[in-house]
Amino acid sequence: MRITSRSLCVFLIALCSQIGLAEQSGKMPENRDTQAENSKPEAGSPRRDSQRSRRGQSAATGRDDFYRGDEVQSIYLRVSEADMHRMLGALPERIYVPASFRWRGFALENVAIRFKGNSSSHPNQQHKRSFLIKFNEYDDDLRFLGLRRVSFDNGVQFGSLFSEPIITEMLRDQGVKTHRCNYARLFLNEEYKGVYTNVERIDESFIGHHLYDSPGALFKVDLGGPGANLQFLGDDPSAYKRAFEAKTKLAKQAPERLVELIRLIHQTSTSDVEASLASKLELDDFLSVTAVMLLSGAFDQLTGWNPHNYYLYHDPDHDRWRYLPWDLDVGFCEIAFGDIHVLADWNAAWPLPASGASNPLLERIIADPKLLQKYRRLARVILDKYFEPDKLCDSFDSKYELIKSDLQADPFPHRRVTNPGDQSYDDIVESMKGFVRKRYTSARQQLENPGQRPKIVRRRPHAGAGPPRQLVMKIQRVQQLARQMVRSGKDVSPIQKRMQRVGPLLQQGKSLEAEKVIDEVLKLAGGEAGKPPREPPRGE
Repeated sequence: MRITSRSLCVFLIALCSQIGLAEQSGKMPENRDTQAENSKPEAGSPRRDSQRSRRGQSAATGRDDFYRGDEVQSIYLRVSEADMHRMLGALPERIYVPASFRWRGFALENVAIRFKGNSSSHPNQQHKRSFLIKFNEYDDDLRFLGLRRVSFDNGVQFGSLFSEPIITEMLRDQGVKTHRCNYARLFLNEEYKGVYTNVERIDESFIGHHLYDSPGALFKVDLGGPGANLQFLGDDPSAYKRAFEAKTKLAKQAPERLVELIRLIHQTSTSDVEASLASKLELDDFLSVTAVMLLSGAFDQLTGWNPHNYYLYHDPDHDRWRYLPWDLDVGFCEIAFGDIHVLADWNAAWPLPASGASNPLLERIIADPKLLQKYRRLARVILDKYFEPDKLCDSFDSKYELIKSDLQADPFPHRRVTNPGDQSYDDIVESMKGFVRKRYTSARQQLENPGQRPKIVRRRPHAGAGPPRQLVMKIQRVQQLARQMVRSGKDVSPIQKRMQRVGPLLQQGKSLEAEKVIDEVLKLAGGEAGKPPREPPRGE
């Protein structure tokens, strides 16, 4: 997730304010799910995965229903007033508290709930917060349809109400293993909180349901860090620890497996790049993901501008790696944040953006004529099948129609930060359609006549664009250190006092002066000025 001037200022305000702000409430929409609302839990509703009758085909069918793309689910959460205050009071730290969860006839008590994601961690934010539900936090055996966790993303910042469901449907239709995503109207303590994206989690449950029976090594790259772009940093696994979070037991036990993959990318012989990479990596799937990310403008990925928001999974039985994209909430925007020129700087025939960022895996693909040609053929097939403007615009209309009445009652702003001109959902949909038409035309021309590889473009951010990346990373480091100080019972008021000066400086365009203040804060907090976060806060 990219940090803009707006979200950065929100964070600074939160850091310098007293913690605790009651969540905004909204008008409850007309209930179109009367049966789910009024029904009581079924006798024998699943309370734990050990109830074998709910496993197997019935659980799989239930999961399919839960993530059906043509339905809006209704989710009912209940949290005590005291626990809501605890969750809010702990921000920016995201803590679990007990809750109850209900979907249709399934009711589960004593599940865990917390706020989810960096955008929901600011104490004084004004948009709706995302939620993560963990069923086995207090009871190791508890599952919902075989799922350990479910998440509900607010979709307010980047138009992910439309981007993520459509992109994941494209990938899954091609047979690419990725998460499922649909819509949910969410009620918290009987109060309507709005429309959310219901996003399937990539975890051990996902592995068991979609990949392999035997759990392998799963690594997550959230905010990036050394090696996140798959750059070889040597044979010591600790060199990659900041970027790659081990999410499974095997990942923690054998991090050297990850190093082997990165070394392979770095040292592969130029004589047969395709065969070498394909011997360890699901290469065809990666090429499909690369094409879909490019054509949809999903730039916030390893395959785009920022090497983060993805998982790597290693299957121990077959010794193969799989790339799993994640957090696909940016897409279908011609110029994002005012300074990322998605159409102009991302040529369909040359999949590495012209930003100049290092990407060893894509460089190996582009440098090999045979493999590059394979990518281009695949990209053309994907372009014609999924990105033909009339067909794709109909998909936007269908998704919009599905949630339109619920969005009208959504109590939060109807806008998309990636494109400030989108001030309503009607604007968002029309803007995305405009992108699709332009992308289809330019991509056809580029794939038919690739020409020479585009030169690196060094663009100067215009006024109002996001702050320099180095500055953003320093502020993330401040956030991390402040959380550590709060946990240790230390006084953070000196940090708050100094950080109050940063927001006005950024608003005046004085980023260098703002950076000096942040360097002072880092020294005060025991951090190192000029260095990015050592262990970035995880964005789940």
